[in-house]
Order: sequence, then structure tokens, then C-alpha cells
Amino acid sequence: MKIFKLYGLLFIMIVSLGSNAQESQFVKINSWKELFVKAKNEHKLVFVDSYFVGCHPCKEMDDEVFPHQDVIQLMKENFISVKIDFMVEELGKELQVKYAVTGFPTFLILNGEGELLSRFSGYQEADVFQKLLSEAILKSKKGQILGGFSPSLQVPYPGFYPAMFKGRQPMKTDSLTIYLDQVKDPLIEPAAIPFLVARTLNKKWDDYFLKNYNSLEERYGKELIWTKRNSILNARLKALGSKKDSERFNVFLKEVRPLFSEKDWAYARMDMAEAYYYNLHKDRKAFFKYAAENYNDDDNKIRYLSMYLSGTTVDAEEKELFIQWMRKVVNRHSSYAVLSAATRLMLAQNDRQATKKYAEWGLAKARLLKKDESYFQNMLTKAS
Repeated sequence: MKIFKLYGLLFIMIVSLGSNAQESQFVKINSWKELFVKAKNEHKLVFVDSYFVGCHPCKEMDDEVFPHQDVIQLMKENFISVKIDFMVEELGKELQVKYAVTGFPTFLILNGEGELLSRFSGYQEADVFQKLLSEAILKSKKGQILGGFSPSLQVPYPGFYPAMFKGRQPMKTDSLTIYLDQVKDPLIEPAAIPFLVARTLNKKWDDYFLKNYNSLEERYGKELIWTKRNSILNARLKALGSKKDSERFNVFLKEVRPLFSEKDWAYARMDMAEAYYYNLHKDRKAFFKYAAENYNDDDNKIRYLSMYLSGTTVDAEEKELFIQWMRKVVNRHSSYAVLSAATRLMLAQNDRQATKKYAEWGLAKARLLKKDESYFQNMLTKAS
């Protein structure tokens, strides 16, 4: 009888393990070509998770987001999904060069023809991740692609560019500018990718980038080039002088305003204000005041800047300016991390009503994401 019970238990464990294994939305493939054959046969898109062992946000995606049942279902229904170690696998190294992957995790979404639809990076909470996947699906249905990237992995880059990834050799500015001066069209893939990876070059090529920004964004996507644009503008902000001058800063904003779309401007000016007031001149109060007056829905700044409010040099006025900004930005749809920070700050301010509000929102978010609820439960108890 005991033997039968033992076999029964083993059977249940095997079935359970098999069921869990089937839950993964990721498949194993033998080649890049095979991946797209499979995608075409199943009429699905291709999703690539680029990662490396030891990458903390990659592990967070594996632990918290990819196992989420709604994420699994969305990915299984619409994508052939693969995980590729960009530091170890040869295919990963090729793709790192091809798509200029410098941060991890980076997610690539392609159609069955190998054309890039979308790329985004970093840890994304499950609800935001699903939204980004859905946007890529919609782009595919509309026939929208990032046309600057060819489907082929064989691109005639200048030798110093792939050496930056494969040989870990820094790309020299002089080599790139000489190369760009010689090519007929700097906006095509072999020249544009190394050009976009480089932060700033010289006035000639920085001006060229800014002049052609809209075309570059259409061809290669916002994520790849936004950092470059910020780097160029931040360098020019620094050139305004070592003394803080708000009038001069505002003149600078008027000068660069034509470079941005109406939608992007709300985010761009905040990035520049953070660079000018917070980073360059270390005037946190000036930035928080500016942020409260010119806020947008980017709550990520709330998340990482809140971590610096516990220092000994932070006074009550600075905290109050930050909270004024935070109240305008944080809402029930904010991230788990942002709601955690907002709840903690309002409890420290002894604002029990606000603490309760943010904790209730956080609790709802935790349940949506299937994350730990105890932090927000504890905060609700303290606020009561």
C-alpha cells in the first residue's frame, strides 16, 4: 500500500513539473533562420529577450513578470519568444552589434520577415510590459516598422564599431568622425548605428544629428536615439556657464523647443531641467519647484529621486517641494516601486490620509502584479 502511495505521489510530482514546464512561453531554437520559419508558420511575431547571467533586472523579469499568467497568455498567443544570452551566445553577440544593445535586458520585437517593430529595455512591471507588447502587435497590423534596420545580420559596419562589442575596444571619436566624413549617407544603417551609439562628437556632427532627429527617430526608434540627444543637449547646457542662471536656461529651452514634438516636449524639458538644476548645479529645490510647475506623467523620476530625500542635508522645505511635485504625478496607475516610495514619504510626514490613499493604491497594484502585499498592509495599519 505504501508503495502505491509513493508511486502516486511521484506521478503527481511528475505531472506537476511537466505542467510547470509547459507554462513557459519561451522556446529553444537552433538558428536565427529557424526562428523566423517558425514565426511565419504560426503567423506570429518574434520576441527576443536579451539578457546575461548576473543581470539583476533580467532576473527580476524572470521572477516577477514572465511567470505572470496574463503575460504568458499574451506572449504565447502572439509571439515566438526566445531568450538569448548576449554575452555568451554567438547569436547574441551578433544581435548586440546589429541592434546596438548597450543595456540589459533589452527586448526586440520583429515580424516574420525579420523587420524590427519595436525595442525597449529595462525592468517593466507586468501591466506596462503587456501594454508595450500590445503596442508592437498593433504596429505589426498597421505595417509599421523601424525601417532603418535591415532584416539581415550581415551589415558592412566600419571595423571599429563591432570591435567595441566583440573586442571590448572603445570606439574612438576621431575614427568615427573620419568615417562619417567619407560616407555618402550617414543616415543609412552601416553609418547610422555607430553614429547613434556615440554620445557626442563635435559641433558639426552634433548639429547634423539634431537637424535629422525626426528622420532618425522614424528609422531607428526613439529609445536608441533619445539618450544621444540628451547627451548633446546636456553638454550644451554645461556650456552655459558654471553659474546658475534661470533666465539663460529658459532662453536655451526656447532655442531647442523646435527639435521636439508636442508630445515629447513635456518630457524633454523635464530631462533638461533635471540635468541643469539637479545634476549640474546641485540645486535640488530649484528642480523640484520647476518639476511641480511643469510636471508630466513620468513617475520614474519620483522613484529614483525619492531615495535621496533621507540624507542629512535635506531640509523640510526640500521635502515639501518634492511632495508638491509627487502629489501631481503619482496616481493609482503608478508603479509598485513609486507607490511604495510615496507611501513611505507621506507616513514620514505624518500625513495619514495620504499614506492610506497611496497604500490602498499600492495594495491594488500588488494584487494586479501578484507581488507581495505585506508592505502596503503594514502601512495601512500604521496609517489607521
